[in-house]
Amino acid sequence: MIRWNALAGTGLLLLAPAAAGAQEADLKIGYVDSEAIIQQAPGYTEANEEFNRTAQAWRDSLETNRTRLQGMFEEYKQQEVILSPEAKTERQQEILQLENEIQQYFQSKFGPEGEANQKQASLMQPIIERVNQAIDEIRRDGGYSLIFDLNDGALVAGDPSLNITDEVIRKLQSSGAAAPSR
Repeated sequence: MIRWNALAGTGLLLLAPAAAGAQEADLKIGYVDSEAIIQQAPGYTEANEEFNRTAQAWRDSLETNRTRLQGMFEEYKQQEVILSPEAKTERQQEILQLENEIQQYFQSKFGPEGEANQKQASLMQPIIERVNQAIDEIRRDGGYSLIFDLNDGALVAGDPSLNITDEVIRKLQSSGAAAPSR
């Protein structure tokens, strides 16, 4: 449904200038592949490496606790027949508690509202701002009326000559890792 609405809206945008007659020649359209741009933007590799180091530390911690949990469970299974009912209950509670702690840790780090998403967003925000600034400068300097993003799903097909992805990448690389002006 959203895709249809986006396509219908795109169609309306393309038809409006045709109805206006003289304005048709003024409409200049381009599109970009934002994923390709971001991956080649200055600072992306470093931000990605920093995120991966942090996430790996969290994964290592999870793995350590999972190994500990597995050991506790195996030890419990080996001793289950000789344990008193109270000792069984106590061990089961310890296992369940550690299992809950592991799940909570995983959610706090990798869940939808977890630290991983927040860390990635904070690392990528300056890069995304520079990409948006470069696209806007090219739009303004190139006289583009509209620039679509291939990754938003609104563009079904396009003339490759309208693809300005490489132009945006060149602009970003020529400006280096300078912070966006506000």
